[in-house]
Amino acid sequence: NNARTLAGTNNRSVIRRVNYTVRNGDNLASIANRFRVNVNDIARWNNINTRRYLQPGQNLTLHVDVTRN
Repeated sequence: NNARTLAGTNNRSVIRRVNYTVRNGDNLASIANRFRVNVNDIARWNNINTRRYLQPGQNLTLHVDVTRN
């Protein structure tokens, strides 16, 4: 039930690859909220275990829908 495909062809998503450097205090949930993506997607895109802590300075690749507000 992907809402984007049901919305029609006029509302196409534009996905951008974003490189993000983890900062002190970041966690997967806060990063997911900031970029409006799913925690499990971040883990899959970066091949990381969701049970492990992120390290400051660690680089993540995010696939962000830039058409969303």
